[in-house]
Amino acid sequence: MSATTKEKQTAKLSQLELRNKRIAIYRKNVYARNLFKGVNGEVFHVPESLMSRQLNFKEFVKVNFEHNFIEPGAWPNNISNLPVYKKLKAYSETNYGAATIYRILQDNKKAALQKRRVFKVQYDDGVYGQEARGALDYIRLTKNFPNNIPYKGGERKYDLAIIHHEFGHTRFFRKSNEMKIIDFQLKHERQAVINLENPIRMEKGKEPRYTYYNSKMRKTINIITGEIPKAAEDRNTVLEDDPTKLVKIGSKGAYRK
Repeated sequence: MSATTKEKQTAKLSQLELRNKRIAIYRKNVYARNLFKGVNGEVFHVPESLMSRQLNFKEFVKVNFEHNFIEPGAWPNNISNLPVYKKLKAYSETNYGAATIYRILQDNKKAALQKRRVFKVQYDDGVYGQEARGALDYIRLTKNFPNNIPYKGGERKYDLAIIHHEFGHTRFFRKSNEMKIIDFQLKHERQAVINLENPIRMEKGKEPRYTYYNSKMRKTINIITGEIPKAAEDRNTVLEDDPTKLVKIGSKGAYRK
């Protein structure tokens, strides 16, 4: 089929048809592990009752939020009205959020016995550039999390999926000997999107993410194929009728115009 013929066929598809086509291609090519599996196949316990989830969240805030901390990262005294606190609370009442928090609370008990620092949830008031991030022993979320700016590739954000994505960077979901090579960092981001973020997005009826863009590296990885362009460039979205193909934003047939 010539490129011209394909363009004519694509032009005839409605936005809904294009959306359904992208999702179908994603489902055909991507396999996600069980949403409740952690490192080495550990299956997380899911607290059943809302009451137990709410009690666990209170303990989580008390023990695992960064309080009385002199460096950037500490929560202010009054946090209950902060958008990010409300999002975390909503996260704690989902199945996947409740399971993650329960796992962290179990880890707190081991930390006390081993006399080591517990996992921390930090607060970003702008010092770190207003971007959510996760590392082995902490996640850091922003004051007005999340912003409403779409991802670089054009997909709209979903707050609870982002929170779970950031937990995907912690030691509960990955091993400590990773993230040493730049391209491997992108590959790990891809796995966090596939296994933690996209299942939640799709469960809520949203499209999956098709790309992940790192602004410091100026590199994009295709979530479906794992392709990373060799040169740093702005090939950071996909074709609107084929999310396996990376193209420049605004180019003909691009998902993000």
